Amino acid sequence: MNSGSTNPIDYSFYSALSHPPVRAVGNIADLSIYRPQGNPEYGAFQYQAPAEGLLQISGPHSAETQWTDEFEIAWTKMGDKGPLVLFLHGVPTNRAQWEEVQGQVSRFCETISIDMLGMGESAKPRLYGRKDDPAPNDQWHWIHDVDYIEKLMQHEYPDRRFIFVADDWGSGIASHYAARHNDRLEALIQVDPIAFDGYPVNEIQAIGRASEIPNTPEGDAQFAMLFAAFDQTLVQILKSMVYDPAKYNQYNLRYLTFPYVDVDYERNGQNDGITDVARSTTLRLKLHNLRVLSDRAAILSPALLLPYHAKRNPNGVQYQNITVPTLIMWGEYDNMMPAAQTQRFAHVLGTKDVQISYIPRAGHFPATDNPECVTDTIINFIRRITGHQALADVYIGNHGIWKGDERQMIQELRILHGIAG
Repeated sequence: MNSGSTNPIDYSFYSALSHPPVRAVGNIADLSIYRPQGNPEYGAFQYQAPAEGLLQISGPHSAETQWTDEFEIAWTKMGDKGPLVLFLHGVPTNRAQWEEVQGQVSRFCETISIDMLGMGESAKPRLYGRKDDPAPNDQWHWIHDVDYIEKLMQHEYPDRRFIFVADDWGSGIASHYAARHNDRLEALIQVDPIAFDGYPVNEIQAIGRASEIPNTPEGDAQFAMLFAAFDQTLVQILKSMVYDPAKYNQYNLRYLTFPYVDVDYERNGQNDGITDVARSTTLRLKLHNLRVLSDRAAILSPALLLPYHAKRNPNGVQYQNITVPTLIMWGEYDNMMPAAQTQRFAHVLGTKDVQISYIPRAGHFPATDNPECVTDTIINFIRRITGHQALADVYIGNHGIWKGDERQMIQELRILHGIAG
């Protein structure tokens, strides 16, 4: 009897979810039941900036520099169907930080990850905005990153709304973007975000302080001496940002450290006969890029992420303008930015739809520590706000109880939800 309803009973979902277990298969998740991951496509957005910076251009025998306002923002695209998702990384990392999660999400969504200006494979302008006046450093305020992100997304995906996923430093940019371009977003996802008065932190503050060293040949020599052990410092910073330091080793760290430290496959990049064999004394630090990182870190302050106030905090975030559904995700064991900050977002955002999720066995970089759980949380959130039919495929998880009937189950669910898969 169907009490309280005149609609006929649909038994289709009973059929889809009641297959007998295939015991010989076991309980290991078989992700091949889904659409395949999107093949990575790599490229760059040509961005004309509002100010000039000094770029390092590789010549035939040495590196040269030139002033320009033409910069590249490097990107990776994966997936060709479903909601559009943008990934933005933290510091001191690059878009490779999102590679595993982006690949999994690309089964269900169209995705793009980018390197923010000054990091990864994007352009690294030194003295950005300081060609004629060496004193100000405010072109590195996060509000200026909003400009190239909006132009990039409009260029690559004209007028399409998207879901903005960002972590750490990138989330500061995402907060400013969402406050200014709320109408461009379907949702906002912040992962261990820097926010309010919880920033800067000592590890990055120390890097920023070095920006006070004069930009002269003598100052560069002093900078080089102070940063002589930066490769070690960088590795220790990264290992402190994960719950399990073994997640990083000398091989996978190359993807994160390459903008700042020569790695072995670059050992003859100078064509000088000295670096044919990679040794500790021949793997150079890339001081131009470190100068850029230092300049970026120097301007950070709580004022940039505390709520906006016309007189007292004009560079703050107008959080009340963010009215899209928002997911705040935090690593349970983040020892850099404590997870207790999550509740503050629920009180300042303009949306009533604020979901708070903690990632177990994860530190400040949950996408590195526990990518399966991060992927699961992102996809379930996107499905909740967009509906089943918006995803490129039915999602029934990437871990948990699997009994071997999932291939049959997903085919029936695709039919029931009208998804081609």
